[in-house]
Amino acid sequence: MKPRKEISVIIPARNEAACIGRTLSAVLDSAAFLQGAEPERRRPAHLEDSPVEVLVVDNRSADATGTVVGGFTRTYGVKWIPCERLGAPCARNFGTLHATGSLYVFLDADTRIPLRGLRRVSELANRLHYHAGIFALRGEPDTWASRCWWNFWNAVRRLPLARAKALPAFMFCTRRVFDRFGPFDETVQIGEEWPILAGLYRHRPDQLVYDRTLTAITSDRRMTLQRHGYAKVFLKYVWSILHRSGRNGYPDTFRE
Repeated sequence: MKPRKEISVIIPARNEAACIGRTLSAVLDSAAFLQGAEPERRRPAHLEDSPVEVLVVDNRSADATGTVVGGFTRTYGVKWIPCERLGAPCARNFGTLHATGSLYVFLDADTRIPLRGLRRVSELANRLHYHAGIFALRGEPDTWASRCWWNFWNAVRRLPLARAKALPAFMFCTRRVFDRFGPFDETVQIGEEWPILAGLYRHRPDQLVYDRTLTAITSDRRMTLQRHGYAKVFLKYVWSILHRSGRNGYPDTFRE
């Protein structure tokens, strides 16, 4: 299929009514900024004439996620796509089947990109010729534990190791890279992005960028909504690196 848009933003969502509105607002502001909108008039009238399309892949939500997204659909042309197969990797892969962009931006439903996020993605891919990339992350709420957590992982991702190029809360890749190295691994809950990011890094490390000039804000709810959550999730990540069995076992209950 010949691409009809420059960028497809694909957002998996399951029971994300509390977060999805802020996430979509940030994406729409960034899409308008990509087209040169002034800061005081960032929000586009409609995505029809934008180089960006936004797809929310609803993973069998039982809350008001569909209602919230529906408002953005009517006003801005955000696409709502139901996906029956549970799991964020399944939703991301399903979203690519409906995407028309030459670039895929994968964004978690609880993650807000900065205003110049999509402009930077376009620049990295089209002017600097990177084929995939990840960005720095900062947690919310902004506590000392959260700052330590994300400073650590942002540092780890600088290591010259294929699996260190991870965490798909805000990442991009070209359609061609996704077709060659993808899809996301639908059998796991951690490291589902490794086939794409680690695959490209092993093959052509010069084509993958870790851009620390941008920082997206993501929720720490996976850690904060369980006792000793930061320690538990850290140990889970270590286990996932050592053995495949550690890449599953996350309950679907950590929602705000």
